[in-house]
Amino acid sequence: MAHEVDPNACERTPEAIRAALQRRPDWLQAFEQDWLSAAADFDHSALDDVIDKWFPFACACATPGYLDEVEQTVKRMTEGDTEGMVFRDADGNAFDADDHPVDASRHG
Repeated sequence: MAHEVDPNACERTPEAIRAALQRRPDWLQAFEQDWLSAAADFDHSALDDVIDKWFPFACACATPGYLDEVEQTVKRMTEGDTEGMVFRDADGNAFDADDHPVDASRHG
């Protein structure tokens, strides 16, 4: 996937995270549960941990087009359409869906 999450797409506040997560109601619900649980204990460190946990998800939601691209890719893969897709192993080596090495310089 050529599109990257913009780490500046969302402010690092509970309100901004809540607003960004509107894009994914399941994530919003989980954030709210985590937030309320930490708030119930009046634990500032736990609240900071919730922000740290959910901030990347909020940035993904707030980055224009990012989740659309992810959802489109998941749909294609679910339907068995991997034509032109490049996958990488932990070392960054590029492979096609049939596990054949590919020249990554040919792909974005």
